[in-house]
Amino acid sequence: MKKISLEPGEWVVAGGLLLLLAGILVALFADALSGNPPAPDVALAGQTVGVPPGVDPILDNAGDGLRMIPVAATRPVDPGGTTALVQLTQAPRLTFGGKIHQISEQPQTDGQLHVWLQDPKQGELRVSVGPGWFLKYLGCSLRHDAQMDGAGFRYDGQGGQGPALVYARRIRIDGKDCQLRNDEGFALWSNKLQ
Repeated sequence: MKKISLEPGEWVVAGGLLLLLAGILVALFADALSGNPPAPDVALAGQTVGVPPGVDPILDNAGDGLRMIPVAATRPVDPGGTTALVQLTQAPRLTFGGKIHQISEQPQTDGQLHVWLQDPKQGELRVSVGPGWFLKYLGCSLRHDAQMDGAGFRYDGQGGQGPALVYARRIRIDGKDCQLRNDEGFALWSNKLQ
């Protein structure tokens, strides 16, 4: 029987494959090796799904501004020990139109352009349209004193106290239609097309 010997380059390839296999095995069994149990996938009493215990679901404890939007609000635990979910309602839809009398960017809050319209039916409206780069991408340019109309969702942030904000789903300016959000209100720029 002939003895098989490997060239130095073949040894390097074989060693690399063994190292890759070891890395895959460590990645697959990392939770078991660390001794830390995996985070639960279900809501426990007083916790929001997907949020680690002790972390505020709106602003993390580190205070670095990470915002998490809860998709369902919870009620206190009932005597049976389960957490009840509160049914959230969809924001009311509305159409708007009027003359643009102010445009500003809100970098501290949401980084989007906001337009103040003088709507003949609804008075002054503040409309959040989207980031400037996305409007430029769509070829939808905003300017003072232009006529703009569209449809969106009305959001009363303070429970009806103070002025409402309209999140534009679509706008039309100078005959150009620009789709900004889908029918559920999700931003079309959220996949970072920059």
